Amino acid sequence: MKEIIAVVALGVTGAFGVAACGTAGPTASAPGPSAAPADNTSAAREIAAITVGKGGLAALGNGGGQAITAYCDPSTVSHEPDVGGSASAACGINYSDASVWKQTVTVIFDSHGHPAADSANLGTEVLQPASGQL
Repeated sequence: MKEIIAVVALGVTGAFGVAACGTAGPTASAPGPSAAPADNTSAAREIAAITVGKGGLAALGNGGGQAITAYCDPSTVSHEPDVGGSASAACGINYSDASVWKQTVTVIFDSHGHPAADSANLGTEVLQPASGQL
């Protein structure tokens, strides 16, 4: 699971201005190191994994495609995910329609600590799909 999350975190580029290797199109990337505590880093990775469908829920959609990679900034994590609560973070999300968005993702956890629902705000489109990709 840690390898998958690491790949997700490294595979996202564009929204924060860093390119990733091996990505076919425009993507969102990780910003430079933050002063966020280690627990925020793991929470950000967990939110990013849930965003792309690797956490028990379907990948988030934007109307034109589904989230394929995401990076969530640890310094923006609202708090550690908890049982019956929610957590959110600002994320750069690359969708299958080749668009890249900066959005706040919120995940709601059930009474067993498992993701029950997730959503993203309207956010800001950082990169539009190239002509013909819609």
